Amino acid sequence: MDSSRPSKTKLKKEMEDLQKIGESLVDLPKDLLKKFDLPDSLMHEILEAKNITQNGAKRRQLQFIGKIMRHIDIDSIRNQLEQIKQPSAGKVKLLHKAESWRNKLIDNEESFKDFIKIYPHSDSSELQTLIIDCRGTLTSKSKISYRKLFKTISTLLEEKID
Repeated sequence: MDSSRPSKTKLKKEMEDLQKIGESLVDLPKDLLKKFDLPDSLMHEILEAKNITQNGAKRRQLQFIGKIMRHIDIDSIRNQLEQIKQPSAGKVKLLHKAESWRNKLIDNEESFKDFIKIYPHSDSSELQTLIIDCRGTLTSKSKISYRKLFKTISTLLEEKID
């Protein structure tokens, strides 16, 4: 047996990986997909796969996309997909800051004054209403207010960065 030739199992695993990358490309919106430097033939097949609704036909199309991808360098495609999937460090930091502010605002009334000083363009009456709704017993209304307060704070933090 020739040991320099890869095993069938390894070849099958590589094909499945290519199909998964192809499936990730098919799942991307068209505007993001255009940012990838893809060969025309691959781009055409990916766009075709977006229009296929039947499961069996879609599976065969993904296999075909994987076959096309055997002949191109996929490292750059893989890297771009990873960058899209992972949130940036700045975004994560912003979310943590928003969560911290939300907890301070609910737990401490003095924090509200500090928040308004830092973010004077915020709607203070809406914020106060949301904060009051979040305090006390846990109800469906307080859960909604809790999420809405987080979203409001996140928006204010993002606007301050821009």
